[in-house]
Amino acid sequence: MTPLVSIITVNFRQAAITMDLLDSLRAITYPAYEVLLVDNGALPDEFPDYEAHLPEVRVIRSSENLGFAGGNNLAIQEARGQYILLLNNDTVVPPNFLEPLVELMETKPDSGIVSPKIYYHEDPRRLQYAGQGQLNFVTGRGQDAAKGQLDEGQFETVRTTDFTHGACMLIRREVLEQIGLLTEDYFLYYEELDFCLRTRATGWQLYYTPQSYIHHRESVSVGKASPLKTHYMFRNRWLLVRRFGTASTYWLFFLYYVGIGVPKHLFRHMLRGEWTHVKALVRGLAWNFRHGRQAPVIPSFTSVHQPSTSTTS
Repeated sequence: MTPLVSIITVNFRQAAITMDLLDSLRAITYPAYEVLLVDNGALPDEFPDYEAHLPEVRVIRSSENLGFAGGNNLAIQEARGQYILLLNNDTVVPPNFLEPLVELMETKPDSGIVSPKIYYHEDPRRLQYAGQGQLNFVTGRGQDAAKGQLDEGQFETVRTTDFTHGACMLIRREVLEQIGLLTEDYFLYYEELDFCLRTRATGWQLYYTPQSYIHHRESVSVGKASPLKTHYMFRNRWLLVRRFGTASTYWLFFLYYVGIGVPKHLFRHMLRGEWTHVKALVRGLAWNFRHGRQAPVIPSFTSVHQPSTSTTS
């Protein structure tokens, strides 16, 4: 029997971009799926006609902007699938992208999450993701050897990976039942790393498969060089290390971050006259000082729906 996949995407005032995704989903060949679209921070007088692009889409409107984690969590609670696919609204998928992801899950019982190969939308043969190595808890950065490379067949092996990619993650339902939903106090950025670390800590494996691929427009919702991105990247890198690093790596990170990383970026923004970025970065640091002992906000998975293995779109 074909397992149902719940495809979830979150839109924040980017209806035209989201409709491009829906157009591509309309052509997919996988026979059993549902699509849940969270209209995050929906304006009361705007009702984009998503159904014209994908008639079966189920739209969930939220007047409040719940962020990436909160928006996805809202839909996950309504998902009926045996597998839940978190798919960025700024992606475009080929017709047969879903079958290899499900096949990997079905043939590898230890798999908790799988991500495909991801290309940049504006440069279709240049890689954004093909698996990711360990996180360096001293710098707060991961090892991402594939990013920016032209695809010449060098990443064609299915393998375990330390982190999957938040733009496209197929998650086994049992993982959500075991560890809960996405951690909501990140709001933007690093929540998928948090989720991956929690998943691996409970014994599940994460996989990368080159047999599936998508294209991704990077940082469309907030902008590639927006103060909002600056704020949450600096705020959440520290937050992630504080939660998952050891005592020794945390203090090494603190010395590196406050002594080298932050001053370097502050100086760069000052030289460019980017004062909104300076303020955003400082606010991110200040948040960590104020919330040093704050417990993570991890909602439990309380869906009333039973997973389906036979529903067809």
